Amino acid sequence: MRDSDSLASSVNVVRNTAAESDIVRYTCSVTYAGSGKIIPSIRWQSSGGVSITDGIVTTPAENRIDSQYTVDAGMSSIPSCQCEVFIPATVVNGSSAVVADHVATNIPTYTDSRSFEEVVVTCKLF
Repeated sequence: MRDSDSLASSVNVVRNTAAESDIVRYTCSVTYAGSGKIIPSIRWQSSGGVSITDGIVTTPAENRIDSQYTVDAGMSSIPSCQCEVFIPATVVNGSSAVVADHVATNIPTYTDSRSFEEVVVTCKLF
């Protein structure tokens, strides 16, 4: 990561409220230095730590990853959630391990996250 502010986040709600049937988009983006196979990943979790997979679109680009979580505001509220950026661990498994001269063994542990508060959904007048 370039610095501690490399994880940018945003959400398209006003004062943590959205109108019924609106679409709420949570966005996390990370910019990183370097290239190769050691790149960060982004995962989404509910406030209870449950992995979120529905409504997630992650787009990698050169030295940048954008991830968006889209939710339809059709309930009384949208629970809080968080995006987490991490560097995946390299697993070495005995005889099935890949042996290569260019595999790093000193990959640092890195995790950063941004939390999004609960969004209250209000009735939409037509």
